[in-house]
Amino acid sequence: MRTGKKHKTIISQVLAEPWEYSDAETQYLTHNLHRYSGKFIPQIAARVINLLTESGDFVVDPYCGSGTTLLECARQKRRAMGVDLSPLATLIARTKTTPVDPTQLRKFIKQFTAELSNRSHDDELELFSTKKMGDGIFPEADPRHSDSWYCKWFQPQILRDLIVIDLLINQVPEEKFRNIARVAFSDILRRSSNAHAGYPNVMFDKTALRTIRPIKPFLKALSRVSEMVETLDANDPSWGEISVIQANATSIPVDNDSVDAVISHPPYIGSIPYAEYGLLSLKWLGADPKQLDSELTGGRRQSRDVVARFEDGYGKMLQESFRILRKGGYAFLMVGNPVVKSELIDLAQMTRSLASNAGLELIVSTERKGVNRRANKMGSEHLLFFVKP
Repeated sequence: MRTGKKHKTIISQVLAEPWEYSDAETQYLTHNLHRYSGKFIPQIAARVINLLTESGDFVVDPYCGSGTTLLECARQKRRAMGVDLSPLATLIARTKTTPVDPTQLRKFIKQFTAELSNRSHDDELELFSTKKMGDGIFPEADPRHSDSWYCKWFQPQILRDLIVIDLLINQVPEEKFRNIARVAFSDILRRSSNAHAGYPNVMFDKTALRTIRPIKPFLKALSRVSEMVETLDANDPSWGEISVIQANATSIPVDNDSVDAVISHPPYIGSIPYAEYGLLSLKWLGADPKQLDSELTGGRRQSRDVVARFEDGYGKMLQESFRILRKGGYAFLMVGNPVVKSELIDLAQMTRSLASNAGLELIVSTERKGVNRRANKMGSEHLLFFVKP
């Protein structure tokens, strides 16, 4: 274990830090932009960023999820890249960390709202759905009207409304505004669907009777999302440069020895089924949830080899982290010990072992009291600090 001056400072501050943050406000700025399971506590991310890096440093989060680490890097003038295989995660993370000029944003919201606000009645929407939209598209001819998957999860009247909204979003020319509308659209999908309301998993409810049309809820969500994005100051000189890449953590698109710190909150093996929870949104984004689940680290949670596959992918991510870190660069991982198929998995020890195999040296570790999350029984979470020699 290296014990240089900076390491000693990190060790002392890590061990002295109260990592619980049990009463901390975690929904400031855009942190509550969209629901996402297993979120990183922003105060922990912020403290780690401050401990391990300096202004202008380059940080990578190989499992960026909804972008908590990235937003905290931006707030502290760090350059950062987030990597995630899920198009839903990258959509949220990109929207969460992209400041938009307030005047332009309000203009966009006003124009987009005008397109939909007067189409809440059947006769008006039916007339609209038969009109040609951009690129010669007729909403009534959209193949999703007769697709078995869409017909299963959405009742006909609601599906028609959603298709119209979706097609209008696709015509928004500027990506940053299109992303804002897409996040708001994703936010209402579950409530508009035939999914059972009593479970976190997306389970079909054959008794579902959805009577609330989605246009007004969408406009409400659009207003909420835009208000959050508006809290990001586009003219703040301290705002860091952020990029979000849809890619596999086992193949990070970054040069060798170019990163100052890797900071991440890895997935909990099979305990949080990310593709399953995001099923509805992923499908509307054009993704194949089953295919994504087979590729995610810790995906296919019901398979016999889920732990072995997780360990393989996780180990490759740590090897990638070693490759991209500069000499003396740091890696931080916060992990819990989840229960998978009734077996407690020592993910902290797995992390130590795989990190060591990759060439990383453990500087210090500590624990914080865990919160019993759905689908696992973690008693605590482990905060692990490594260095590339």
